Amino acid sequence: MKNYSISFSQKSKGILGISGHVGVGHVHSHSGFVQDDSAGFAVIAFLLKKALPVETIITKVTADVITGEIAVQTNGNGIGKAIPRRGITPFEAELMIERARGLDAIYSQAASVKVFGRVYGQGVSETATAFQGACALAALDTFIKAAPEKFKVMTEKLPNKLDTAATTVIDVEGIPISIMLVINFTDGGIGPDEDYEGNAMWADKGRIMKEVGLDRIPTVVVESKAYIPSMAKDVEVEKIYIRAQENIDDMNLAEHLINAAEQNNIPYHFSKTAIPVSPGSLQKATIELADRIISLAQELKKVDSAMDKVQIMAQLVKLVSEDAGGVTFMSNGIHDKVRGPGLIPGTGAVVSMIVPKKYIDFIKIPMLTIEDVNMYITVILEGLINYAKKMESGN
Repeated sequence: MKNYSISFSQKSKGILGISGHVGVGHVHSHSGFVQDDSAGFAVIAFLLKKALPVETIITKVTADVITGEIAVQTNGNGIGKAIPRRGITPFEAELMIERARGLDAIYSQAASVKVFGRVYGQGVSETATAFQGACALAALDTFIKAAPEKFKVMTEKLPNKLDTAATTVIDVEGIPISIMLVINFTDGGIGPDEDYEGNAMWADKGRIMKEVGLDRIPTVVVESKAYIPSMAKDVEVEKIYIRAQENIDDMNLAEHLINAAEQNNIPYHFSKTAIPVSPGSLQKATIELADRIISLAQELKKVDSAMDKVQIMAQLVKLVSEDAGGVTFMSNGIHDKVRGPGLIPGTGAVVSMIVPKKYIDFIKIPMLTIEDVNMYITVILEGLINYAKKMESGN
């Protein structure tokens, strides 16, 4: 990756934007979809580590088996805390205390997978999900403590929501770029709940977005590293995945991102039809999932043998631990407006990553790496730098 000049800007607002989130516990979705939904947060955090710089390596974890509180601390003095709904066992505490040291908190899903082996949302693996949330909170706290005057911060005040977001402006090669980190986190480690993802602008998050101009500038929404079964046959290597809906999103920005990938020999896939505005689609998917759950429950009523009951419950658990993530992650009405990535129509484009089947067959739960981040950063920054040059020339 190019050694970009990155520093905090003297400008209060950028001319372009980047937003990235972590959907804590949003690992699975319907039809075999599985992802590392911390990629957006990690990419923005990586940029911030160039601007400050600070360290986000986990140096200490405390885990109180009486209160259930998990506290993650970084060597940049950031602290993040969470409490799993059903508490923690002494053995879970031992895993976190012994295995988390030395991991980088910005890669929160990777950290949780390396400690616990795998992560599920929807209240299935609450301790692993809560630990992931604590890692993300510790990373963000590291940045804010290092330069509190540089950030606009919001913390969700609604019951059971622990969402936190921060915005600031950095200069990349002299270009002021507004950036936003978002943590979507649900109390008890039961997520996902991602109404604040992407550049969705409402409540207090909308306020801090406006303060740095993210309500009105072309924005790259950075999304997950994912295995998408419907695309798998065309994916042989890990690729950057660029999405912008034709006649709806910023196709000019998408074109600059595509050019950046091509010029840097980075494998990519582009879709201009993948994120349509489709009111009612998430509500329909929610109803369909509910019907499948009801069907299994009705079947359970009729069986007698233990084997039949076990098989039905196993199907139900698979639905809850995997497919349900595709409907719980966002409110239906918000999805109608900003779609799955949380992208307000007309404001930007989405950059994520797709992986081949051989990757998921081996690794099972995707984990972002520094090599992945370098690919994201190159495509995004080169694309934005060229976009800014075009803006300056007036073409």
